[in-house]
Amino acid sequence: MKKLWQYLVNHVKEDFHLIQYLLILIFISVCIIVNYNLDFEDSIIDSQPGFRKFILFFLTHICIYFIPVLLIKKFKPNGITLNTAFWFRSILALLLLSADRSFLILESYTFTLLNGQLFIWGYKVINNLTGLIYIIIPLFIVYQFTDRRTQNFYGLTHKPVDVKPYLILVGIMIPVIVAASFLPGFQKQYPMYVSTTAHDYLGVPEWLTVAGYELAYAFNFVSIEFFYRGFLILGMTAFLGRSSILPMACLYCSLHFGKPMPEAISSIFGGCVLGVIAYETKSIWGGILVHVGIAWLMEFSAFMQSVYNR
Repeated sequence: MKKLWQYLVNHVKEDFHLIQYLLILIFISVCIIVNYNLDFEDSIIDSQPGFRKFILFFLTHICIYFIPVLLIKKFKPNGITLNTAFWFRSILALLLLSADRSFLILESYTFTLLNGQLFIWGYKVINNLTGLIYIIIPLFIVYQFTDRRTQNFYGLTHKPVDVKPYLILVGIMIPVIVAASFLPGFQKQYPMYVSTTAHDYLGVPEWLTVAGYELAYAFNFVSIEFFYRGFLILGMTAFLGRSSILPMACLYCSLHFGKPMPEAISSIFGGCVLGVIAYETKSIWGGILVHVGIAWLMEFSAFMQSVYNR
């Protein structure tokens, strides 16, 4: 924990600029207020059909990512490089993220292929695995052509770090998650697994469909860590340096706009902490451990609440 704390202290010493941080905080606060007052993501974006949903996500991501980048450029004109390579990488990344979040093209095939009894479970499993197709494979191609010399696939191929500090972080979150599990908003959102007749259709015990879903759910967080802490930090360090962390955290916050507001707000701070760790260690394995651990704790807490409230 001492090392993680030192990472955060060093980052603040080297990166903090009061006006810049304040303006970015005001900006993302306005984004949060607009989203939850208009129910922007759930009622507007998610109600759109395939390509229209993709476009709305892309425009939203452009706004939320590039405005913090431009604010940083204003206050640190010599600290970041917004050249052609930066714009290519960042726009490509936002296109891939928008395709993933809108389930572009694959959604229609999923509706066609899945049996009625299997649909809900299968749709949720496939949706959790789309990061491999939309994000990891395309960025692996980018890596092969541009960053292969680093011998570090945006934090995935770097040797794993000491897991003890990350287990402590997960442990610290246990009482917070347990307390949150009593809130109506939490119980409405979680557990993400929904009991269906998929196990009957497949002829297996339900614990197998639960395990299959939860593994796919965990892989979704591997994709998330790879994209946000891997590509948007380690893949953008050459252009933004430490300043890559704040725009990433803002974009990461928007990923939570369909969840309860406290979760979206806390994701800004969580994103910054995990971003600093990834920047310092050049690895995303610690972030994956924390993210998956917290996600499974939330699933378990919500399941226990559902059992208690029956």
